[in-house]
Amino acid sequence: MSGKISGVSNSPPASAPSSAGARAAATASQTSSATSAAADSVQITDTASHLATVEQALSEVPVINQGRVAEISDALAAGTYEISPDRIANQLLLFERLLPQDPAE
Repeated sequence: MSGKISGVSNSPPASAPSSAGARAAATASQTSSATSAAADSVQITDTASHLATVEQALSEVPVINQGRVAEISDALAAGTYEISPDRIANQLLLFERLLPQDPAE
């Protein structure tokens, strides 16, 4: 299946003016850009550097702690896993306090 695109020609793109004035303006523009680029600089703060280090370290930590999963699975299979309702309730309350407050309430 072929389609025709209107407004497109097969002719080569128009060439840039080749006058000496146009070349001089282009050279001046490039020189100005190079000068301003040399004067620009970026400085990373200690905090940003520290955050990058922490981000790298966290990316290497597995999302799931396989050792803890195996420990709990073994305790469940053996019937020795103890559930603490008080600990669960306290953690739920702590988590809810960290959530943003709903202005509708």
